[in-house]
Amino acid sequence: MLRHFLTLSIIAAVITFSANKSACSQTVSISVETGGVWFSNNEVRIPNEGGTTFDMLEIIGSDASPYLRLYATVSLGERHTVRALIAPLSKSGTGIFNEDIFFEETTFDAGVPIDGTYQFNTYRFTYRYTFYNRNNWKLGAGAAALIRDAKVELIQPDRSDSNTDLGFVPLLHIYAERNLGERVSIVLDGESLAARQGRATDVSLTFNYSFSENWTTRAGYRLLEGGADVDDVYNFSWINFGLLAFQITF
Repeated sequence: MLRHFLTLSIIAAVITFSANKSACSQTVSISVETGGVWFSNNEVRIPNEGGTTFDMLEIIGSDASPYLRLYATVSLGERHTVRALIAPLSKSGTGIFNEDIFFEETTFDAGVPIDGTYQFNTYRFTYRYTFYNRNNWKLGAGAAALIRDAKVELIQPDRSDSNTDLGFVPLLHIYAERNLGERVSIVLDGESLAARQGRATDVSLTFNYSFSENWTTRAGYRLLEGGADVDDVYNFSWINFGLLAFQITF
């Protein structure tokens, strides 16, 4: 996690340095988001043709576990915002299936404990243009570039196999904020895109409270949903987050 924090700090510094050259008015924010994450669905079939369909929740479970996300955000004047995100996510467990599982190039025996890990680390850069900011509403839209570092791994005492995927996904971004008072607001913040090969959605609904000009906290719910249906991989997940975040603005 220290490596992620240092990376984010470097990104924030680069963004800030660029902003100083291109904008006369800017703010820089660092946010830490934490809470509990739990899976509602995680269906896997690898390879897509010939593999066995199984529920990864039989291994990793559906109980909540802690998570952490790190953000660096720079507002360039009143209209333009850029944001960098580091979002590691990994969960492991042990389960037993009542049928043999053919996964990647290996058959895992029924009735024998299987250790498994599901990993979906994401690194994201987002740009937003605020096109409406009055009457207690702020509305924006933009685009995001996501790099995913995903892995599904199964292990039995005498065998193991895994599938890894490092790839790029473009996303559309939306933002809506409604001020409910001088210090309180509600925010919808989402990024999503769907295609024939799959889809991806990361959206949150939060209540924000500003203690001062520099300190803000938010609490709410986040949904991470999507997956791929391609020649090599079939995997779709529904992941829930109960979130609490703290933000400092410079």
